[in-house]
Amino acid sequence: MKDEVDPELEQAGELADDSLAYAKAQGTQPVVDPLAAIKALRLEQLAVCRLKSEDEMQAMRDALQKK
Repeated sequence: MKDEVDPELEQAGELADDSLAYAKAQGTQPVVDPLAAIKALRLEQLAVCRLKSEDEMQAMRDALQKK
């Protein structure tokens, strides 16, 4: 009897190796903080809103100066 490896055991070993490699690869990725992502999104929205408000205020000032 030769040293034959059961195909199911071999496949399980490959899956475990893949899982370990994936875990190691993900370990180098920075952890994404969902609250930080939401905060950044809200700050971007606020900045856009402020710019839009400033443009509207300037348009009103210009309209008042023309009268």
